[in-house]
Amino acid sequence: MVRLLRGIFLFFALTSFVPAFGSSNFTQPTPEELKMTADPAAPGAVAVYLFLEQTVDDVKHAHTFYARIKILTEAGREQFSDITMPYEDKEENIKGVEARTIHSDGTVIPFTGKPWQKEVVKAGGVRYMEKGFSMPDVQVGSILEYRYETTYSDWWPPRWHLQQPVLVHRAHYHFVPGPGGTVAANRFLPADAQITDNSKGWDLVLNNVPAAADEDDSPPMHALGYRVLFYYVYPGVDTPEKYWEQQGWIWSHGVEDFSAANKLKTVVGQIVSPGDSDDVKLRKIYAAVMKIENTSFTREHTGTENKAEKLKFRNAADIWQQQSGNDREITMLFLGLVRAAGFKAYAMFVTDRDQNVFMKGQLDWDQLDDEIVIVNIGGKETYFDPGERYCEFGKLHWTHTWTMGVRQTDKGTEIAETPLPLYTDTTEKRFADLAMDADGSVHGSIRMTMTGATALRWRQEALESDEEGVKKEFADEIQQQMPAGVTVKMSQFSGLTDYTQPLTAVLDVSGPLGSARGKRMFLPGTFFEAQSKPRFVNATRENPVYLHYSYAVQDEFRLKLPSNAAVEVLPGDAEFPLLPNADFVERYKNANSVYQYGRLERVAGILYQTKDYPALRDFFQKINTQDQAQLVLKLTPAADQATAAQGKNQ
Repeated sequence: MVRLLRGIFLFFALTSFVPAFGSSNFTQPTPEELKMTADPAAPGAVAVYLFLEQTVDDVKHAHTFYARIKILTEAGREQFSDITMPYEDKEENIKGVEARTIHSDGTVIPFTGKPWQKEVVKAGGVRYMEKGFSMPDVQVGSILEYRYETTYSDWWPPRWHLQQPVLVHRAHYHFVPGPGGTVAANRFLPADAQITDNSKGWDLVLNNVPAAADEDDSPPMHALGYRVLFYYVYPGVDTPEKYWEQQGWIWSHGVEDFSAANKLKTVVGQIVSPGDSDDVKLRKIYAAVMKIENTSFTREHTGTENKAEKLKFRNAADIWQQQSGNDREITMLFLGLVRAAGFKAYAMFVTDRDQNVFMKGQLDWDQLDDEIVIVNIGGKETYFDPGERYCEFGKLHWTHTWTMGVRQTDKGTEIAETPLPLYTDTTEKRFADLAMDADGSVHGSIRMTMTGATALRWRQEALESDEEGVKKEFADEIQQQMPAGVTVKMSQFSGLTDYTQPLTAVLDVSGPLGSARGKRMFLPGTFFEAQSKPRFVNATRENPVYLHYSYAVQDEFRLKLPSNAAVEVLPGDAEFPLLPNADFVERYKNANSVYQYGRLERVAGILYQTKDYPALRDFFQKINTQDQAQLVLKLTPAADQATAAQGKNQ
């Protein structure tokens, strides 16, 4: 069972929603709680948890959650009005919900609504479904009180992530283990935390738990902050070495049974030719696998549909025959095919580093999320991600780079790490060719090519939407970066279904660029980054900086000036490194009434400790300062007259 706690919320499927109001188990607020308008313990807080309780009973297979939240500001009202419950495991069911809002005058508003479900898009284009309910009539000064219980079919030792988006005044966690295994836990707790283990289970009491730092580009929250991570230990596999060896052996045998290279000899003969080089063979096999319907990116077939269509998925050969499978099944098919073609290849089960950080001392197989394939080509191992629809040949989805997992070897299995992402893996080239009229308006086009993580994001977006929807979304995103007044319109978007070529976008550009003041016109010196938000603006940092991937962005800009304008002030060239992790270069040129610049931003390092933050921040502040440089044009009298006439008409 996949298990993740995300803040205060649990992942589950919402199958019933039974409200019960006026429960005697609810807490009567004190006069002080009702009158509270601010919290001295959390200056400026938008809200605070007055009390938070979670109980996990693995004997009854049930989790319960209870919370009381005081809303202090309008921002807090917006943040906590919806109680969201992202779900992932369909075996989890909600048993019931009690909820109410208490206004500052003591008026009680019970929950009478219905649950909702919506699709949420995270940074990087990742989509997931979210369910929840809306608290009734939430106001600044309200106290929100609710509880719910989830049930499940398997043992589920909890992972308590104790820090929430706001201060928690009091918290109580209780865990009743199931029979059989011995319970162990990895603990990351404040010094004054009270945790006990007795015949009734585990209890943890906390007071004044500080809010989790809300910082962009942080490691996954499951690897940060105060937390207690439980797991079961069984005789004979009570050390990390024994546990991962045994679980790896079980997993590896399952991989061998399903990939079944011996059943794919005929299939591989239909894909490759005897005279093909190793590279050609691999590319043909990869291309054949990429054509198969990947239900993880479309829609998973139900058991009823499979039965009606007489689909059987006993091994990889069945996936090939049916030309349909989920991400894991397609990965195993690729593994079997390359082995059938004579390559030495291995499976690897990795942690999605957008969600978690692998811990060898956490004896929990559910840390691992996705499978990839390692192929030995001429003595060198190359990593493949065929389960990721449209992932480029010989590359991994960024969540599978620089992460830990369990891999097959010639001698069994071992814990290993995937390669770091290279900045050359994800590139973006942007070229703008524009002409300016006498009134300062511009027209022309932008051509962009993308590879790696950026291209994969948009290709997978198209699988969830349609081509027109993705075109609009892409154009809207570029529009936000354009100088004020400039409008872009999508013209072409090619390569959405061809991972072998760069993804290419062509956009038409029009509109006024810059502003005239007397005999001068001021234009943004950097076109593509004119409206981009500066990064790492905070002077201090609590968490490490953990970028998604390395990248290189290269810009070329060309502007043909009108006959009545000439460059008076050209932005200064810039070049500054952040050794050994990044560098930035920008060069400007003016010749024959054409203004041009070239810009290159390369970032190779993806993890920066807090001690490295000042240097990283300084690097990006310099980039932002450079991107705000201005180009100054001197206007002739004819341009002055045109500007004056334009002003009268407005």
